[in-house]
Amino acid sequence: MIITPKQPRNDKTHSRLSRLVPYMLRGKGEERCTWYVAGNLPGLDRREDAELAVDVMELLQDGNQRAKGSKTYHLVISFHPMDRRLTPAELADVVARTLRAAGLEEHQYIAVRHSEQDHEHLHVAVNRIHPETLKIHHPYKAIHAYQVLARMLEEELGLHRVDRSRVREQSHRARDFEAHQSVESFARWARRTIGGAAELDRIGSWPALHEELGRFGVRLVPRGNGLAIVDATRPNLACKASSLGRRWSKQRLCERYGEFVPGPSPAEVAREQVHPYVERPIQSRDDDLWSEYQDALRAARTRRAEQREALARRVEGARAAQRQQFKLRHHAIAAMPIPPREKRKHYKALSFEKKVAERKLRTKIRDWRVISVGAHPGSWKQFLATQAARGDRRAIRRLADRPRDAAIVSDGRHVRALLSRSSRTSRGSIVHNLPKGIRLRESASTIELLGSTSDEALQLLVEMGRQRFGTSRVRLLARKDVQRRLADIALERGLEIAQERER
Repeated sequence: MIITPKQPRNDKTHSRLSRLVPYMLRGKGEERCTWYVAGNLPGLDRREDAELAVDVMELLQDGNQRAKGSKTYHLVISFHPMDRRLTPAELADVVARTLRAAGLEEHQYIAVRHSEQDHEHLHVAVNRIHPETLKIHHPYKAIHAYQVLARMLEEELGLHRVDRSRVREQSHRARDFEAHQSVESFARWARRTIGGAAELDRIGSWPALHEELGRFGVRLVPRGNGLAIVDATRPNLACKASSLGRRWSKQRLCERYGEFVPGPSPAEVAREQVHPYVERPIQSRDDDLWSEYQDALRAARTRRAEQREALARRVEGARAAQRQQFKLRHHAIAAMPIPPREKRKHYKALSFEKKVAERKLRTKIRDWRVISVGAHPGSWKQFLATQAARGDRRAIRRLADRPRDAAIVSDGRHVRALLSRSSRTSRGSIVHNLPKGIRLRESASTIELLGSTSDEALQLLVEMGRQRFGTSRVRLLARKDVQRRLADIALERGLEIAQERER
């Protein structure tokens, strides 16, 4: 179990309940909430009252005009993919104890569960404004309390132990960039190249340090209360200097070199760069798959550029034709042998018609601007999920983890798709949430059992394998204590077993 407070992607935009709660409930239009609870909201604890509960919470937030930061606290409680499905009472207790650890037990909150991914997780939206005192609460030191609580809950509920000791060196934006693009982020590149190559012990001054950084095409600039590494030619590429190592913090550098001295201008650094940052895939394995994704991206961008150019020509042609039409009508009125007063009436009517025609043309242009690129590959994550769903072995190998408890694998090329209301996960698989907390994960050629390996769960695993793969030769993957039971059930259902493998 991992308990994480979510930070807004942009520090200038604060989390709002009117945006967060609909995302928790429906996402991109589909219902994704499989469990709902509202706390400290008397009479508004039903799923149908969610919108009214949000209005009540935002009304309370408006009562505090002094707080300038975010008044909403967003928590995510993630479970191990192999964990059993907790009961509603257990989920409510987990949420209540988590809020108590952060000092938010008296605050209003809404919690939901998402089950469409490989690992179930809870989203908790908490009102930071106290319902009685109207004071805002900031749980600054709650991370350690969350870690202690997660360890206790894993032992009490019999959940899988999760390693929380590893400290993440990457920022949220860098991790999101690498996860979606599969490209080495600027922060990782800077830590690998600059942090590993620049020897601070042999650098004796700020000018020497700036000269060393200039070889990599970056600058060291003050930002906030610290220092940042910024690309000389692309200012949007930046990271904290302390992310390169503890010795790169502003305090340590100032202790070594004295008060900070600004470096050369971006143009001077750009001329001296030798080893600049270049985007490259994180993993060398399946580079051809990444090349296919880049080709699809370039093709989609080319199509979009062509469509925009064609649209610009179409819009300009329509506007020119309209201008020419009213210009000719204006000349025709000017050539009429009628008194000036009559001409003014015609000019006024023509002006009105011109405004109406311009308004109609603007409406038509808005409809034209709805550009459909076609087969856009999306993010790298979406591309891999799509390729895995089509049966691409490279994408499956890149995404899918090795089954741990019990699974049925088929090498057949012709398999039958199963009907499911669940949406496809980011791994390109589908998680089926069955009665009594049984969960099965379906990928291109594998049906895997998640969580408990009871006889009933194994029977459902075999039944789904028979529906998807038929009675063709399949392989059974299971631990030694589960393998015999799974093989007996498979033989009873008529599956032809090609191989049994212990693990």
